[in-house]
Amino acid sequence: MEAPVISKLLEIKQIMSIHYFEFQADFNFSGEIHTYWELVYINSGSAIVTADGKQTTLNAGEIIFHRPGEKHAIASDPKAPPTVFIITFRAKGNYMSFFEKRRMIVPTPLRKYINEMINDGNEAYILTDDSPYEVPLRRREDGLIGSEHLIKLNLEMLLIKLIRSTVIPKTETVEAKKYEGLAGDIIELINNNVYGRITVGAISEKVGFSRTHIEAVFRKNVGKTISEYMRELKINEAKYLLRKKLYTVAQISDFLCFESPQYFFRVFKKQTQMTPKEYLASVAYKEKGDNIL
Repeated sequence: MEAPVISKLLEIKQIMSIHYFEFQADFNFSGEIHTYWELVYINSGSAIVTADGKQTTLNAGEIIFHRPGEKHAIASDPKAPPTVFIITFRAKGNYMSFFEKRRMIVPTPLRKYINEMINDGNEAYILTDDSPYEVPLRRREDGLIGSEHLIKLNLEMLLIKLIRSTVIPKTETVEAKKYEGLAGDIIELINNNVYGRITVGAISEKVGFSRTHIEAVFRKNVGKTISEYMRELKINEAKYLLRKKLYTVAQISDFLCFESPQYFFRVFKKQTQMTPKEYLASVAYKEKGDNIL
């Protein structure tokens, strides 16, 4: 019997450039257009990014993609000059369309792939340029073996896991379409960031209304506070991950961006009246009971 051919969602064909910048407060890059993809990740601070004439502020932990042929520019937020990772690349695969006009919060567990690309970039190439203008990559002769290959693999891992992160949460969530207007927009933002860290203040900034106003609208429409809904969503997702029996409590805490495993433990117990271990035991008992005829 012949083994199946591996199905590929996407494939990185070529790395065009790789940069890690610490922008000055007055940094302003007027823009460019090229025929390949660009990924921009903000490690700290904030940057003002323009794509096809639309301007947005990108904050620490966020990523944005520029598709081939898209005019784009970047500048420092003078109040919080950023450190920025930028990689440009050629890729193929139907799933690359997912990243068109895509802006996301990178879940904490996935940020390791960016760190690996930064480290391997310095091993694979001579990165002396401190501007975002296109400079041909020059391979190092003394770099660690396999560094260039690892950049490709880590970039593919990051992209695939970002795609995966949008098909979760697996647990039931409030459907944004059930609520019109502002409440629906808030629910959609929260649902899309269950594996990220988003604050009420950040939601307020994204939807363009004051914190007091969005809190009042949300409570009126949904019957709970924004913080209560976020906490409930994360704990429901934690239950799903616990039932899979693939991850430790510490890993689940990290996946869901809790401050620490200890804090996750306290929130879980307060929300469910059980520890994670007790919850798993109760689920196992129910499943066993359900099988008795």
